[in-house]
Parts: sequence; C-alpha cells; structure tokens
Amino acid sequence: MAGNTAAIDFATLRIQWDSHSSMAAICTHWTISRDQLIRLRDVLPLPKRHDRSLRFKPKRSDRSDPSEDEIWNKLVFRIQANWTEEQELARRVTKPQAFTIRTVETPDHMRHFLDDVNRQEER
Repeated sequence: MAGNTAAIDFATLRIQWDSHSSMAAICTHWTISRDQLIRLRDVLPLPKRHDRSLRFKPKRSDRSDPSEDEIWNKLVFRIQANWTEEQELARRVTKPQAFTIRTVETPDHMRHFLDDVNRQEER
C-alpha cells in the first residue's frame, strides 16, 4: 500500500540509507512501499547499495551447539512419542500402584452417628 512520500524528511532518509538499514525497516518507519523507496532512491539520488558486507545483519543467538544431553533428550522424546499406552506402562520406571482403601473399625456409637449422617444426605 502506497504511503505519503511528501512527509519524508530527506536528511533522515539519507542517514538511514547510509547506515545500511534494511529497506523493510526504512519502509516501515516512513509507512511507504518498497517501490516508493526505490523511486526516492533514484530521484534523490541515493547511491545503490551493492556491497553485501555492509548490509544490516541481525544479531545471531549466542547459543552454542546442543550438548550431548540435549541431543539424547530430544531423541528419547521422539522415540517415546511413538509408544502406545501399553508400551509406556511396561517401560515406566515407577509402576502405578493400585489404590486401596483400608477398612477402619469404628465404635458402635460412632457407627450409629455416621449412619444417621448418611441417611440425611440421601434425602
């Protein structure tokens, strides 16, 4: 979408151009299209920027190569993602334990009290 080139400050544009800002960044700053910027380059005239070594390069991540542990963890995750539920349960280190409720003996007076509470809840 074409923008308004009359609002562009040519001194600022020249600084942006000479600092080798990306064309996308310049176009976004002035809200103009790439074609309008190319036409301005020819009208002003601004030098063509053929030297790729001067172009803006975004900072790369400082992250080094993955460690051996990270590689193994990714590999293990990929393998385990294909397991069926039966395979996962069979290979799990901690096996699931069956849940049981222990029977607790209650005195007679408590048993009658609990029976009364249960009857009231059933209503």
